[in-house]
Amino acid sequence: MARDARDFVIGFIAQHRMEGVGLREGEKQDDIEDFLILSPGVGLNTTGDGLGQQYRTPEEVVLSSGCDIIIVGRGIYGNPGKLDISEVQRQAERYREAGWNAYLQRLSRRDE
Repeated sequence: MARDARDFVIGFIAQHRMEGVGLREGEKQDDIEDFLILSPGVGLNTTGDGLGQQYRTPEEVVLSSGCDIIIVGRGIYGNPGKLDISEVQRQAERYREAGWNAYLQRLSRRDE
Protein backbone atom coordinates (compact mmCIF):
# COMPACT_ATOMS: atom_id res chain seq x y z
CA MET A 1 0.00 0.00 0.00
CA ALA A 2 2.85 2.39 0.81
CA ARG A 3 4.38 1.87 -2.62
CA ASP A 4 1.05 2.81 -4.19
CA ALA A 5 0.86 5.98 -2.09
CA ARG A 6 4.41 7.34 -2.33
CA ASP A 7 3.02 10.86 -2.66
CA PHE A 8 1.63 10.45 0.88
CA VAL A 9 3.78 7.85 2.70
CA ILE A 10 7.37 8.88 3.38
CA GLY A 11 8.51 6.11 5.70
CA PHE A 12 8.01 3.63 8.47
CA ILE A 13 8.77 3.13 12.13
CA ALA A 14 10.74 -0.11 12.00
CA GLN A 15 13.80 -1.90 13.35
CA HIS A 16 15.54 -2.27 9.96
CA ARG A 17 15.31 -1.33 6.27
CA MET A 18 12.20 -2.58 4.52
CA GLU A 19 13.34 -3.12 0.92
CA GLY A 20 11.26 -5.80 -0.74
CA VAL A 21 9.00 -6.43 2.25
CA GLY A 22 5.39 -6.89 1.23
CA LEU A 23 5.93 -7.21 -2.52
CA ARG A 24 2.91 -8.71 -4.22
CA GLU A 25 3.26 -11.71 -6.48
CA GLY A 26 4.81 -10.59 -9.76
CA GLU A 27 5.87 -7.21 -8.37
CA LYS A 28 9.49 -6.18 -8.67
CA GLN A 29 11.35 -4.08 -6.17
CA ASP A 30 12.47 -0.65 -7.36
CA ASP A 31 16.23 -0.31 -7.58
CA ILE A 32 16.06 2.14 -4.70
CA GLU A 33 13.27 2.32 -2.18
CA ASP A 34 13.64 5.72 -0.65
CA PHE A 35 11.30 5.35 2.31
CA LEU A 36 12.68 6.79 5.55
CA ILE A 37 13.11 4.28 8.35
CA LEU A 38 12.63 5.73 11.84
CA SER A 39 13.82 3.38 14.56
CA PRO A 40 12.77 3.55 18.22
CA GLY A 41 14.52 1.94 21.15
CA VAL A 42 17.85 3.74 20.89
CA GLY A 43 20.00 3.98 23.98
CA LEU A 44 23.58 4.90 24.82
CA ASN A 45 23.80 3.92 28.49
CA THR A 46 21.80 0.68 28.75
CA THR A 47 20.67 -2.30 26.68
CA GLY A 48 17.30 -2.77 28.37
CA ASP A 49 15.02 -1.91 31.26
CA GLY A 50 12.77 -3.67 33.75
CA LEU A 51 9.76 -3.29 31.46
CA GLY A 52 11.20 -5.45 28.68
CA GLN A 53 12.37 -2.58 26.47
CA GLN A 54 15.52 -3.48 24.54
CA TYR A 55 17.81 -0.68 23.43
CA ARG A 56 20.28 -0.56 20.54
CA THR A 57 23.04 1.97 20.02
CA PRO A 58 22.86 4.57 17.24
CA GLU A 59 25.63 2.64 15.47
CA GLU A 60 23.61 -0.60 15.54
CA VAL A 61 20.49 1.17 14.31
CA VAL A 62 22.07 3.31 11.58
CA LEU A 63 24.99 1.12 10.43
CA SER A 64 23.81 -2.45 10.96
CA SER A 65 20.09 -2.00 10.34
CA GLY A 66 20.27 0.85 7.82
CA CYS A 67 17.77 3.07 9.61
CA ASP A 68 17.70 6.79 8.84
CA ILE A 69 16.36 8.42 11.99
CA ILE A 70 16.82 7.41 15.62
CA ILE A 71 13.92 7.80 18.05
CA VAL A 72 15.02 8.41 21.64
CA GLY A 73 12.80 8.95 24.66
CA ARG A 74 13.99 7.85 28.08
CA GLY A 75 17.64 8.19 27.10
CA ILE A 76 17.11 11.94 26.86
CA TYR A 77 14.28 12.60 29.31
CA GLY A 78 15.08 9.96 31.92
CA ASN A 79 12.62 10.08 34.79
CA PRO A 80 9.81 12.51 33.82
CA GLY A 81 9.20 13.34 37.49
CA LYS A 82 12.73 14.72 37.85
CA LEU A 83 13.32 16.68 34.67
CA ASP A 84 16.42 18.85 34.70
CA ILE A 85 16.46 20.92 31.51
CA SER A 86 20.26 21.21 31.41
CA GLU A 87 20.57 17.41 31.66
CA VAL A 88 17.93 16.94 28.96
CA GLN A 89 19.89 19.28 26.68
CA ARG A 90 23.16 17.47 27.44
CA GLN A 91 21.65 14.06 26.71
CA ALA A 92 19.96 15.30 23.53
CA GLU A 93 23.31 16.58 22.28
CA ARG A 94 24.97 13.21 23.04
CA TYR A 95 22.34 11.37 20.98
CA ARG A 96 22.47 13.93 18.17
CA GLU A 97 26.22 13.57 17.93
CA ALA A 98 26.19 9.75 18.13
CA GLY A 99 23.44 9.50 15.49
CA TRP A 100 25.21 11.93 13.15
CA ASN A 101 28.54 10.12 13.52
CA ALA A 102 26.89 6.78 12.72
CA TYR A 103 25.28 8.33 9.64
CA LEU A 104 28.63 9.72 8.45
CA GLN A 105 30.17 6.27 8.90
CA ARG A 106 27.37 4.75 6.81
CA LEU A 107 27.99 7.28 4.05
CA SER A 108 31.74 6.59 4.05
CA ARG A 109 31.10 2.84 3.73
CA ARG A 110 28.86 3.46 0.74
CA ASP A 111 31.62 5.43 -0.97
CA GLU A 112 34.15 2.59 -0.63
